[in-house]
Amino acid sequence: METDQERAERELAERLNEEAASRIKHDPENQKATFEEIEAAERAFFEDDEIVTLRDRRKYRIPPCNLKDARRLMQLLKTVNIDAIILNFIPTDNDELDQRRQQDLFDVLGIAFKNYPHIVTKDDQGEYIINRDYLDEYLDLNTARKVIDLMIGLNGLKK
Repeated sequence: METDQERAERELAERLNEEAASRIKHDPENQKATFEEIEAAERAFFEDDEIVTLRDRRKYRIPPCNLKDARRLMQLLKTVNIDAIILNFIPTDNDELDQRRQQDLFDVLGIAFKNYPHIVTKDDQGEYIINRDYLDEYLDLNTARKVIDLMIGLNGLKK
């Protein structure tokens, strides 16, 4: 049985919680989601694949990443120039760094096309082997950027 004081405290706590919830709900700052953010969140929640067409005129479905690939994607996006894909191919004085940057770009693209065995296969350790020749032939710079942007959006990542 609840005493008068306990009842009063409970009612006060309930009223304060309702007021706080109402303030949060009606705060304009909490309602500023763009259409793109809403769509990205919805796609991530419902796991909708995005469709992209390469120069081979085939349509490819790009799914959201699993947790392992999402962690790898976040690491790779730090090293790859997303805004201007061509900059990943400009040579510097460090050949090793140039090769690593290019491989990281292909690794990002490999995550996108992992469901297509003519583009990506797995070795005995479960690492992706990317058919770079195929991507070089059928993936242009604009589509590569679009693919990376789609992956960022599908997985709810920020640039």
